[in-house]
Amino acid sequence: MWDDIRVGLRTNLRSPGFAALAVITLALGIGANTAIFSVVSGVLLRPLPYPDPDRVVAVWTSTSSDSHDNHSAGDFIDIERDNQSFSAIAGYRQDLFALIGPDGPALQFQGAHVTVGFFDVFQVPPALGRTFTATSDRGRTDQAVVLSDAAWRQAFGGSPDAAGRTIRVNGQPHVVLGVMPPSFAWPEDADLWMLSPGPAPPPPIEGGLSDRDVRYFDAVARVKPGVTTAELDGNLARLGAAMDARRSATAQPRRIVAGPLYDQIVGPVRPAILILQAGVGLVLLIACANISSLLIARTTGRQRELAVRAALGAPAGRLVRQLLTESLVLGVVGGLLGLLAGRWLITLLLRLLPSTVPRTDAIALDVRVALVTLAVAGLASLLFGALPALQGARAEAASALRAARGSSRGRSTSRTALVVLEVALTLVLLTSAGLLGNSLLRLQAVDSGYRPDHVTLGSIAIPQSRYPTGESQVRFYQRLLDALDARGEVEEAGLGFPGPFRGQNASGTFYLENRPTTAGGERPHANLATISPGYLEAMGVDLVEGRGFAIGDTADAPGVAIVSRTLAERYWPGESAVGRRISFDSDPSQPWITIVGVASDVRQLGLREPPPALVYMPFTQFTLPFTNVAVRSTAPDAAVTEAIRTVLSQVDPELPLADIITLPALITRSMADARFRTFVFGVLALVALVLAAVGLYGLISFSVAQRRREIGIRVALGATPGQVMWPIVRWGAGLALAGAAVGLVGAWASARAIGSFLYGVSAGDPATIAGVAALLLAVAVLASWVPSRRATRVDPVTALRE
Repeated sequence: MWDDIRVGLRTNLRSPGFAALAVITLALGIGANTAIFSVVSGVLLRPLPYPDPDRVVAVWTSTSSDSHDNHSAGDFIDIERDNQSFSAIAGYRQDLFALIGPDGPALQFQGAHVTVGFFDVFQVPPALGRTFTATSDRGRTDQAVVLSDAAWRQAFGGSPDAAGRTIRVNGQPHVVLGVMPPSFAWPEDADLWMLSPGPAPPPPIEGGLSDRDVRYFDAVARVKPGVTTAELDGNLARLGAAMDARRSATAQPRRIVAGPLYDQIVGPVRPAILILQAGVGLVLLIACANISSLLIARTTGRQRELAVRAALGAPAGRLVRQLLTESLVLGVVGGLLGLLAGRWLITLLLRLLPSTVPRTDAIALDVRVALVTLAVAGLASLLFGALPALQGARAEAASALRAARGSSRGRSTSRTALVVLEVALTLVLLTSAGLLGNSLLRLQAVDSGYRPDHVTLGSIAIPQSRYPTGESQVRFYQRLLDALDARGEVEEAGLGFPGPFRGQNASGTFYLENRPTTAGGERPHANLATISPGYLEAMGVDLVEGRGFAIGDTADAPGVAIVSRTLAERYWPGESAVGRRISFDSDPSQPWITIVGVASDVRQLGLREPPPALVYMPFTQFTLPFTNVAVRSTAPDAAVTEAIRTVLSQVDPELPLADIITLPALITRSMADARFRTFVFGVLALVALVLAAVGLYGLISFSVAQRRREIGIRVALGATPGQVMWPIVRWGAGLALAGAAVGLVGAWASARAIGSFLYGVSAGDPATIAGVAALLLAVAVLASWVPSRRATRVDPVTALRE
């Protein structure tokens, strides 16, 4: 074997150009597979960093097979009290927290309000101090928090004595119980966990909403050992039935569902990652076909050498082993370089991956990824080396030694088949890239409903300890708006929650006046927003009917609302919605809310989502302790940002401004997933196209070289350059058409696989497929034209003399 390796090294070094081309092609293909597999390994294959992670589940409620709803306080209390399947269950609500450390300025962190059993569910020990436990902290009266590793380092500089110290969170002193290790992060990006006394709604909740109307928090649980999935489902079904019996007769039946937390984390991104892995796998197959084609050509040139070996007694198996060893040498070198390329590509991927991809901290070039890379290199060596080795081993000694040139018909047929395969696989990638690119263009052209130019947004969370009532919160918001309006560079300013394209949402059901809901009937449903006067103007949302909110719409005034055009047309088709009344309370004695205006539709949840039915309520009548500030200004973005920060610090120096961004940048960020997929598939398709062009060029160049005498005779007999070139170009175009025909089946399958990622374009879009086929044919013609031009320069005298 060592002799075979030495001969393989010498053989490859005698053809440095070929060896370099093969190794670079392999390194790129293997490196791309290494990078994407590192994502697969870190995100999809690595278990969650909790003890017995398969027993950690997410718990939600559902009214249909595909709905995934949050919990209300009353429902959660019932589940926590009556379930028989969970050893621990906890509720949590994500929030923004303003934190002031012992010596530092105000910081803002994403975190969560959690119930006492939160860390009992995950059973991850803290790095410092301790966490909340049901046995020690149930009924705790003082305020306590647990910090993430990142928050600990920012607030305490990594001091080991942080546990037990007091910090100010949302303006109030809190005891730091402990610090979690860097690997723990649930919910995603959470840096602070605040102990909540229970799952009660965040005060104040106004507008007649009960503790079973507001669904604002999630739940996680740990399943008891030995409890099967069937037993868990049965227990939750009984709980759901009992809870339905306690609801009003008009309430919609609601199931309780539990599923692995792993699926909730990686489920949304699994299809996209696997499709990317399939895409880079196709590129590697194209690279292997290309190298195999080149090896067949080189084996043809070595026919006399192999015939001599056979004449001296080498059996066919010995020749196959030698040729496979030469391929393995290329594969090993390509694999090692692929590891280096993969390491660089992983770093690039981590910069390009959209924020929606979870567990990016687990993406690395670890031992598992390295072993898979080397296995891929070995498999690739067999793929591209097997056919040339088998053909080379069939050399007939006597005929090869007698002939000046051996027959290469079988080898040409094999190379032709490989080139057709390359073209077919390239068509698959080009079609996917074309559909994704077309989809992205259509998505970018979608009207969001906002006029985004010159709009800057930021998030604010005010401490309920210092602003405990709706009245105090309204006073704070009004001072902030008055200060913003006083700035000369501010044209319009407003406050609103949820903010657009931030993943924020609130929704609820309501009643229509004079339209009773039948027993078991579905109540009208809409997304909810609480806004200030000036918010719609700042965001560029037009009023199509009625009026906007005014200063007189106070908490003491009659309830008013603005609805979106979609909601108005859904429930009052062909009529005016202005003056109609709705209610969030089933009690008819409660005050009704009068619709005073209709606003144009907006795509609040994302450009892919249709405009929702939306109810806007004035922040003075439906007040929340968190909101988004929107400012319209033609001043430079940096100046607007500084103005908002200055105003906020004047109103309350302890409140930081979070996630400040312009609305155009926010809309662009919302399309990060689509841009990433399009970019990756575009690069893969470009590499595949280059490889297919190189393979076609090599095949035709080889054919022209073998037909040198024939072409010389044709030229000597008077053939024009066009008569020499046309058959060659026609042959190359025919190969491309044959590959395209074969690839249409794969293109159809790949288009169906990425169908869920497309917007505004069908998986079988004829314009995209026709454009891709035309591009492939043009490249094939160009790859054929270059060697055909060289064929016209054959000297007939020299060719005949040879």
